Amino acid sequence: MVKAEAVTSNEEATHSSGIFLALIPWVLFTVIAEHGTLKIASIAALVIAAAISRPGIQAGRPKALEIGAVVAFAGFTIVALTADASTAEFVERYARAIAAGLLALIAFGSLVTVPFTEQYAREKVPQELWSSPRFKSVNRRLTLMWGSVFAAMVPFHIAAGAIDTRPTNIVLNWVIPIGLVVWAVKQTQTITDGEGA
Repeated sequence: MVKAEAVTSNEEATHSSGIFLALIPWVLFTVIAEHGTLKIASIAALVIAAAISRPGIQAGRPKALEIGAVVAFAGFTIVALTADASTAEFVERYARAIAAGLLALIAFGSLVTVPFTEQYAREKVPQELWSSPRFKSVNRRLTLMWGSVFAAMVPFHIAAGAIDTRPTNIVLNWVIPIGLVVWAVKQTQTITDGEGA
């Protein structure tokens, strides 16, 4: 029971720090894309994503979410710098939907090898617990949940881009996605608390 409680408290700490740090480039991209240009948003997010991914790469423990961000924002940067005006305008209008879709793909794709939440939990949990059924189960559930949250944002961002008014932008690009993230954070705590009980 002591080990289970230690795993739970460490998972909570991990999910409130490492994963949220890895999401900073995505949030930054969203904010800058709305108030600046796709070029500035892409380059800024790429620089931050590269800086965040560097420690994991140097330690020989690259993380799917961080590497995925570097690849995604490198792609956005290439499009922003080379695409014709109509393509750039389309990408800029639907950039949030594309980003959320990429986040969902990264999360679901990580389930094939190591769930992305597990990559962060491993930094806090003793290695002898990494292969435990409980540890594996908790991280599969968390990764599935976060992937589903990212996927659920996509249609709202698409609708916001299609309608393109200030009220729909506020509700569909901000209020609903933030609500989904707040729900996911609470669910993360519920899942880790429940598994530790």
